[in-house]
Amino acid sequence: MTKPNRPFQSGEGVQVSAHGQPRRTPGQSVTCAWCGTSVAIARTGRVPKWCSAACRQRAWVHRQSVAADARAVEVVERVIQTEVERTVTVVEHVDVPIQPRGSAWPATLAELVKQLDSGRVYDRDLMPLAESVNEVLKALERRPAWQRVLRWR
Repeated sequence: MTKPNRPFQSGEGVQVSAHGQPRRTPGQSVTCAWCGTSVAIARTGRVPKWCSAACRQRAWVHRQSVAADARAVEVVERVIQTEVERTVTVVEHVDVPIQPRGSAWPATLAELVKQLDSGRVYDRDLMPLAESVNEVLKALERRPAWQRVLRWR
């Protein structure tokens, strides 16, 4: 596939006239510019350069690759699996509010006092908050231990 294009020369069967045009006689032939096969020349028309369309195409591809300074491309076939089964572990982050217990309640109530004093609690939330605080006081009054504390005061 690396055969060079060769120009026609008078020694290859084509005679050149005084004007530089090839003179044709019956039985003349030229060699294919790609493969070197002998090609018969017709009486009229262009002088052929190639013996077939395949040689013409190969010569064109060669010229294009030389012009682009390209190298031969290697075609690699691969089998690709289209379906793959795999186990995917999905971890969801769920925020769970932590309710204060035991000794954590005083700190939580102290934070509520700070928010009330600084105005970070909306006025619309004060009524439900007051009702909840009243419920807490009633629950404390129902506890026997709390009743003893109240008597000591």
